[in-house]
Amino acid sequence: MASLKQTQELFMAYILSDKSTDNAQDDKCSAFTSLITAKSDEDGQTRLGIYASAYRLRLIETIETDHEMLGIYLGDELFDKMAQEYINAHPSSYRSLRHFCDALPPFLQDDAFFSQYPILSHIAAFERRLLNAFDAEEQSRASFSELEQLAPEHWPESRFRFHSSVQIFKCQSNAVESWQALKNQQTPPQPDYSIACAWLLWRGEERLTEFISLTEYQLVLLEGFLQGQSLAQQCELMLNYFDEEQAPTKVLQAIRAWFEMGIIRAIA
Repeated sequence: MASLKQTQELFMAYILSDKSTDNAQDDKCSAFTSLITAKSDEDGQTRLGIYASAYRLRLIETIETDHEMLGIYLGDELFDKMAQEYINAHPSSYRSLRHFCDALPPFLQDDAFFSQYPILSHIAAFERRLLNAFDAEEQSRASFSELEQLAPEHWPESRFRFHSSVQIFKCQSNAVESWQALKNQQTPPQPDYSIACAWLLWRGEERLTEFISLTEYQLVLLEGFLQGQSLAQQCELMLNYFDEEQAPTKVLQAIRAWFEMGIIRAIA
């Protein structure tokens, strides 16, 4: 008699197998049918098939829920192709389905067929960032008045700690514009890979996920603060984009906006 561990392994091997060929299904059934209480082998295969089909349908439903706009962009036929191939390539290894689709962007980027359309992996990556922002831990949010209350001599070495929901998304396409069009039930534009784009994503105080585009200097400034750079260091960095009079003003404007957006949780 098979042990519990062996039985579980046989069962998982079956439901995770590719049922696209009869041989694959027959091989799994022959290794497991004898363990199923049934009137006949055919009845055992039917019972196994129900479990396997239900399991894969749940995984497909997860992909569709997590990547709704990607699914619309692909259409039913290509979405089904993507979902089946992704499940075969990346069987679920988590107790929760929350992270099941984490590998979808690199899968789309590397797959022989889907890699022909780089915007697909970009849309998938953007949707993962949205999920990460929404699911992030709730934390307190600082106000600009806290910075104003600091003694002037402390300003140069001030550093900022950001809310856990803050995400940066970068891509070489109009993936976000396409996502927005689909979200608004509009026809997405043709893929455009001619420009590099950067976006800031976060969850606001109303628990709604928000995002805005970033200019080059805004991206550099935000990444610097996220890496722990001081206010003085960031003002000096902005001299690559502005003159000595404009640089501090631009930095202060950005910081004030971040406080108003609620993405800064503390001043260090």
